[in-house]
Amino acid sequence: MTALTDSTALSSGPARTDRAPTPRTAAAPSAATRTLRYALHTTRMTMGNVMFMVFTIALPVGMYLLFSMMFGEQSEGQVRTMIMVNMAAYGGLGAAVTAGTQIQADQRNGFLRQLIVAGLSPRSFLTGSVMAASAVIIPALIAVGLVGLATGVELAPARFLATIGVLWLGLLPTILIGIVLGTVLKGGASMAGGVITMMAMAIFGGLWMPLEAFPTWMQQLGQAMPTYWISQLGQWTTQGGELPVTGLAVIGAWTLVLGVLCALSLRRAVGLKRR
Repeated sequence: MTALTDSTALSSGPARTDRAPTPRTAAAPSAATRTLRYALHTTRMTMGNVMFMVFTIALPVGMYLLFSMMFGEQSEGQVRTMIMVNMAAYGGLGAAVTAGTQIQADQRNGFLRQLIVAGLSPRSFLTGSVMAASAVIIPALIAVGLVGLATGVELAPARFLATIGVLWLGLLPTILIGIVLGTVLKGGASMAGGVITMMAMAIFGGLWMPLEAFPTWMQQLGQAMPTYWISQLGQWTTQGGELPVTGLAVIGAWTLVLGVLCALSLRRAVGLKRR
């Protein structure tokens, strides 16, 4: 009986343990992946807006051509270079502020809420917004710069690239201004606030006309604007001279304060969306 039992056990072999494989759950995307995806999505949506591209490229290019024809030959062509720098900065300013206010559209159509539910943190949202806005200001800078080179501005390639790079980096606080406006103001008010802010910063920053043409109090106010020092840094890369250290301090201070305001306003917006 024992032998029979052993024989049966041997013949039957080991017990079958075949089971259906347990499906593996896909790993959740990292914070960096979510941030990059949001930045790419926002960049595509913004640059796909025809009116945005016209407003941020065609307008500053047209203003450069107009001012260049009127004043470009003064000071042996140096004024033309100054106009190119200022209009490139103006185009980048418009793109930066307008792109930042696009956050209001994400809030209005519920996309921000979906991102929060999907796990996008306020920090990633802010980082992605800055990345997207930083990308969409590049065409405006390059377009005005290339038109300037084609119409008589003389710059070595290294100086031209340095000018574009300095303007691009200097526009960071204007991106943050757009984000603050987009999170604080509601509906169409954010876009209107962006346009008013952009025009004020262009005028007081001396992008449309020299700051010296204004009264003393406006000159003092203008020298506290980041746009004035963005222009001065652009002039420094094109003409040389001493580095405007004061400008770096002013731009840095604006960036720090606006960064804090962005974090607070986004935290508030996210808190409201989670309710």
